[in-house]
Amino acid sequence: MNADQVLESLGRFGTFQVLFFLCVSFIYMRGAWPVMGILFLGGDPGHHCQVPVNESISDVIPVDSSGNYEKCQIKSLLTNQTTPCSNGWTYGDEFDSTILTEWDLVCDDNFMVDLSSTIYMVGNTFGALCLTPLSDKFGRKWVILSFLWIQGAIGIATAFSSNYIMFTVLRFFIGLLNMPIALTTYVMVTEMFPASSRSFPSVGINCSWGIGLVFLAVLGYFIRDWRTLQLVISVPNFLTVTYAWFLPESIPWLIANRKFKQAKSVAKFAAKVNRKNIPSELLVVPDQEMNEAPGAGQSQEGLLNVKVTKKYTVLDLFKTSKLRRYTLIMFYLWTADSVCYFGILFATPQLHGNQFLNIGISGIVEIPALIICMFIINRIGRKRPLIFFLLLSGIMNIITIFIPTNTDSGVDLVWLQITAAMIGKFGITGAYSLSYLYSSEIFPTVVRNHAVGLSSFFENIGGISAPFIVYATSGTLTYIPLVLFGVVMVIGGTLACFLPETHKKPLPETIEEIEYGTKKSAPVTENTHL
Repeated sequence: MNADQVLESLGRFGTFQVLFFLCVSFIYMRGAWPVMGILFLGGDPGHHCQVPVNESISDVIPVDSSGNYEKCQIKSLLTNQTTPCSNGWTYGDEFDSTILTEWDLVCDDNFMVDLSSTIYMVGNTFGALCLTPLSDKFGRKWVILSFLWIQGAIGIATAFSSNYIMFTVLRFFIGLLNMPIALTTYVMVTEMFPASSRSFPSVGINCSWGIGLVFLAVLGYFIRDWRTLQLVISVPNFLTVTYAWFLPESIPWLIANRKFKQAKSVAKFAAKVNRKNIPSELLVVPDQEMNEAPGAGQSQEGLLNVKVTKKYTVLDLFKTSKLRRYTLIMFYLWTADSVCYFGILFATPQLHGNQFLNIGISGIVEIPALIICMFIINRIGRKRPLIFFLLLSGIMNIITIFIPTNTDSGVDLVWLQITAAMIGKFGITGAYSLSYLYSSEIFPTVVRNHAVGLSSFFENIGGISAPFIVYATSGTLTYIPLVLFGVVMVIGGTLACFLPETHKKPLPETIEEIEYGTKKSAPVTENTHL
């Protein structure tokens, strides 16, 4: 059985593929909630030192250079000296309750919310490296579903956390499972469509992430208590219990793992839904004994005289000039895409205006970026759109620092600042999606898994760094983080100019094809008699 021929016979975008895509899109969509939920779970409604009874706030709370009340200082009326808050804090009314207000994660402890986000991202990294490979052994479907249910249970437990440490540890395990769920879902989508029509669903699945951000903004707006919100974003995981009966396993995975009867059953079901007829020769189950037995007349010496294929390692990515250049550039782009994407999202609540609206808009702008990607990558290639999106994101984020909040005449320009930042978000979304596609095409087959795996590691390093970059610059101008991310993107756009175009070119199989542009078989050692 040939997986791609079977998938082609089912049609490109039939009813089966559409229903499958919608099912896995829900899984991908709710994946945005654990990652970005901390924006509301740990939201800061504003605070200042608690004012003593019978005292006026204007008498005991000093103001800063912007005319706002100091957050962590209180003035003694006896000595007229300012001291740190000693009687607790008074919080604003934007939220009913967050982990910040419940556990007083402010002033000397104001890094704790961002630390929790970073630890979550560390969980992502370990999950990607340690748990994602389980889907190769046990199948896509059951790894996704079991991880979803375990994550849902941990998410519900998180809502009942009694302290910050318990909350953060449980969030680590939520992150540990979230990245394998997302990566395996993405792989499953690419596997269930034939090669000729794979680019649309592989890019389109990311639209559901943007929709997830919009839903999160709506949920955050209407649910201002962090425990209730945590429950609401965790319970939907259990809606996938029904998937145990009707979500199919990946046909390519079944065939690759010699589960031919199951693959045949899934293919026949898909054909029935799509009202297609699969040629019977495509469903012929190979005779395993014939595949494994020596050929007729084959001598014992012939069996022992084998070619030992060269074993490739991560180090082979750096041994030749062109591949080394491509590798280093792609590692930079994955890191830059991740740190800037998540950095922009984490910085969004610091922007002026309604933070719920800002998060919602940031999710909405992802959808047109991805739709544009889906249509242009098969027309003008990958390289030029990638450069365009990187430079667009970089330039728009940099110029935010040059846009004043108000003009000299008092005209409010906050809308223009937010617009520039959202266009930057539009650009990074397109660049991020194209980097995924580029990585699957630019590396030769013999080291592709090594390259993509290591790229994912650098992607997670960027995600880990993002919250701390936002925190480290939070005491400066609001738009400093966006400027830093913009510079990183401009550098990425410049480096992308040194990458080759991969559109309409066969996937390279060997390192020699990358270096010399000639198609050679993978090197082998001398014949070895066992």
